Amino acid sequence: MMRHRLLDLSNSHLEEFQLRQIFRDFDTNQSGTITIDELAAMCAKLGISVERKYLMALLTALDSNKSGMLEFEEF
Repeated sequence: MMRHRLLDLSNSHLEEFQLRQIFRDFDTNQSGTITIDELAAMCAKLGISVERKYLMALLTALDSNKSGMLEFEEF
């Protein structure tokens, strides 16, 4: 069901593929989720300085199932 919603929001399967690739870049341990540490590492890699409290607020806002991590559908 979430995949259908994603396809409705995206322009094509190509866009979904690109989003999945970006997600995999964030998910450095390939666990299928993005942790706060992976989010912080990606920001650092991109040269973006963000306090951990703001990353936690972002994660909390996006984490709809309250797992403490982001799954692709939440990303």
